[in-house]
Amino acid sequence: MDHGAQHRAGLPPVTAQAPFQQSKETIVQKTPSIRHLIRNTALATAIGLALAGTALAQDKPVVKILVGFPPGTGNDNLARMYGEALSEAIGVSTVIENKPGAGGLIAAQALRQAPPQSNSLLFSLDHQVVMLPLINKNPGFDVKKDMVPVGRIVNFYTCLVVPASSPVKDLPGYIESVRKSPAQGNVGIPAPGSQPHFLTYLLGQKYSVDLSAVPYKGWAPAIVDLIGGSLPAGIGPCNDLNEYKKAGKLRVLAVASDKRYKAMPDVPTFGEFGFKMPADSFIGVYAAANMKPELIKQVTDATRKMFESPKLVEKFASTQMEPAYAGPEELRGIVEKNTEFWGEQVRKSNFQAQ
Repeated sequence: MDHGAQHRAGLPPVTAQAPFQQSKETIVQKTPSIRHLIRNTALATAIGLALAGTALAQDKPVVKILVGFPPGTGNDNLARMYGEALSEAIGVSTVIENKPGAGGLIAAQALRQAPPQSNSLLFSLDHQVVMLPLINKNPGFDVKKDMVPVGRIVNFYTCLVVPASSPVKDLPGYIESVRKSPAQGNVGIPAPGSQPHFLTYLLGQKYSVDLSAVPYKGWAPAIVDLIGGSLPAGIGPCNDLNEYKKAGKLRVLAVASDKRYKAMPDVPTFGEFGFKMPADSFIGVYAAANMKPELIKQVTDATRKMFESPKLVEKFASTQMEPAYAGPEELRGIVEKNTEFWGEQVRKSNFQAQ
């Protein structure tokens, strides 16, 4: 205690005439207390454990999973489920790296630019491997050269939807409403150049009506406007509409699928109205072309085996998307088929590639 503190506490100051006190203070300063020794020992033990843990972590290979959309989105949530399962299956540490922007273009480019030691995977929407190369003159990556297909994880579907307040009850009724009032032909879509953009074009061509795709920055703000009634119609992912449909806030008119969507069995498919088009919107996994072949094989085998676990399949299904495994060659074929079909719609629509 210093002189000022002693004075404030009402104690007499220590002076040179108090040799015993000074000697005692000197002893205390030079002799570590038991508490001090225990604290130092605990600290040393903690440091040792931390270093040991770091060494063990360094012995475990790290696999980076690139996601082209923000945390909390359906794609991101599914990627985290997949990453956890992959980590358990092949004994790696998985790291999710979100690189949102430009409809997933930034993440796709990041896969191409990834150094070999990063062991990078892309958790990809079909938009990234089908539409982006079609709508960009120079996307900055080549699906065939820079990406190795690992497997499809889920299918998801695209729906035509109107506000619950709309008098429209079905697809023919919607087309008739557009003929009567052209303003009804404004269709909200998640992004320009997306599959819903060209489905809007396809719909207009089939029924000879003027439909205008209205691009939003994502599907969520379009849904808000649909519920509010300021947007007459929208085309986007069905899995984001389930709860609003159940709550009676939105009415789904048709779904792009070969068969009826399990979550919406009362909604007809576009195929039932005579449309012929791919219905394979999906999320798949791609490896960087520079990843070691033996690691790609491990990841590919582990991905296939995930679908042998009913518990894990059920977990994937909790995202409201449909677990639907497809191996590397089947996934490659799906992409080629979709690219051919949607490429034709891009050309016919005179879409200006960026």
